[in-house]
Amino acid sequence: MRALAVELGLPLRAVALGDLDQPVLTRVPRQPARYGAGSVAEASALAAAGKGARLIGPRAVSGDRQATAAIAERNGE
Repeated sequence: MRALAVELGLPLRAVALGDLDQPVLTRVPRQPARYGAGSVAEASALAAAGKGARLIGPRAVSGDRQATAAIAERNGE
């Protein structure tokens, strides 16, 4: 993840589980009960970007379904 963040010129931030209550674009049925978020990737991106952030699109899922990623921006940043 760190290498991808560097390659894309994006910061990599950790977020607390309690900060995942965010409005998301996609929903994974089993995640709300476990993590409190419809999409952990999207909710994490929004929480990391801060107040007023928006997703630039829905989460991306790897071909083997072992990883997901989402990117959010704040005020056009």
